Formats: sequence, C-alpha cells, structure tokens
Amino acid sequence: MTFRFGRTEVRIHFCVLPFLAFAIVAGEGLSLLYAAVSLAVHEGAHLIAAKNRRLSVERVSVWPFGAVMTLSDTFGRGGDWITAAAGPAGSAAFAAVLSLSGTLSGGRGWTDTLIRTNLAIALLNLLPAYPLDGGRVCRALLCRVLRPNAARRVLLGFTGLIALCAAGAGLWLVLHGVPAWTLFALPPFLIASAFAEWRVSDAGTVARVMERSERLRSGVPQRAVLLAVPERMRIGEAMAALSNSRFTVLLIRHGTGCVTLDEAALLDAAARFGAEKTLKSVILRLTAEE
Repeated sequence: MTFRFGRTEVRIHFCVLPFLAFAIVAGEGLSLLYAAVSLAVHEGAHLIAAKNRRLSVERVSVWPFGAVMTLSDTFGRGGDWITAAAGPAGSAAFAAVLSLSGTLSGGRGWTDTLIRTNLAIALLNLLPAYPLDGGRVCRALLCRVLRPNAARRVLLGFTGLIALCAAGAGLWLVLHGVPAWTLFALPPFLIASAFAEWRVSDAGTVARVMERSERLRSGVPQRAVLLAVPERMRIGEAMAALSNSRFTVLLIRHGTGCVTLDEAALLDAAARFGAEKTLKSVILRLTAEE
C-alpha cells in the first residue's frame, strides 16, 4: 500500500497488517502500543536530524520492525550517518528520561516496559546490518577507506552474517523453551530490505537522471549541486554518488586543472563505455573525440 504525505511517499509492506492482526489476537495489544510509541520516538529523532541537516525525506517504507527512511541528497554531507545515528540516540535518551522520571516519582510500573522497549530498539539498530541505523553508519565509515561498491559488498556480508546469527539464536532459545519468535522474523527483514534497496538503486538513479534531463530540455529550471570527485573514481561509483533530488555536476581534478561532467554526460558514458571505466578514461576519450 502506497500513499503520499506531502512530498514524502509512504510505503506500507504487505506483511504489516497480518503482523498487527496476529499481535492483537495473541493478546499483545498493550505491547504493540508500547512498541508503536517507542518507534514513533525513534523515527521522530531521525526526522528532526534530517531537518536539521536540511535533508528531505523522499520515501518511508514501513515494516513490522519499524520504518526505513530514504533521504534526498545524503552523499558527501555527512547527513546520512548523522541522521541514522540520531535514531538510537533518541531511543536511548527517551529511555533515560523515563528512568529518571520514574525514579523521581517513586513509581515505575508501565514505564519499565517502555524503557526496555526503547533500549531494545536502540541496541537492535546499532547492529552493523542494512537497513538498520548501525548499517548506515557502518557504510559511511567503510566509504572512507573503501570504494562505494566495495563498501556495499562488505556491508552485505555483515548483514548476511547477522541475519544468520539471529536465526541461530532464535532457534537455540526456542529449543530451550524461550519463545523468541521475533528473532526468526528479523533475518528475512534484513535480507529482503537490503536486497531491495541495492537492486533498485542503479535503476532508480538512471530514472531520476533521465527525468531531470528531460525537464531541463523542456525548459524547466533544475536545482544543481556541484560534487568534487577524483578522476580515478569509476563511472558506476560516480552514478551512485549522484544527488537524489538535484541535477549533479561533477568537478573532476584532471592534470593541472579541473573538468566538469554533468550527470547526463555521465549516463551517456556509462552506456557507451561501461560502469567499470574510470572518469579519467572517460575524459580522455571524450577529449579525443573532440
């Protein structure tokens, strides 16, 4: 189910409604309410951080375990990992406030469950698995030492390993009489959402570039962002670095000067030369053709 809330597209996964129905029938309505409040705090922290970084939320995908936000123009500004880290920080801060207020008032009761729920959400999202917040922070750190495509592959390995460990831990707990069915639902969520994100990323980039280029040809002004990249960067990596919401112009250091290459020319180069060629080779070929 998909609808729009302002400029943000909201997608609700088909398994959310059956999950809610099962929880209510199983008598977990109160736990579901605690989880909803905790997730609202968690996602609210993400939203506040995104607004402070002047990033807009393009899409929100709602799963039984929470929501996955897709932000516009997160490359190169540090907004992605900062916004990701804000979620666990917000959950932990909310748990701390509840604990302090319960201590001062002398009564805990229902707040204990809410505190545990928020701490569980914070700890779960610190795992270095995509699309959890820890995975987004991990990807930002990996991109500082690895090429973007290599960082993706490493993070995919982390995601698979954590999904396997969660399934194993869930099986071990169930065999020992602990009803940890949630751990069985976590691995499919991690694997499905990770593959879905990476499978559509390249196609989505191409579609956005073609749409912006068509608007520009039609005379519609486009907001542009200048992105400085090294000439050793591959075409595929440069495509992944393009802005989600703005027409991107690449500033490439070549020799003693700089060369500009807009996203339309980059898309044409990808079709002609392949995604594995470097930007330097593209510049040399285009210069030779002139």
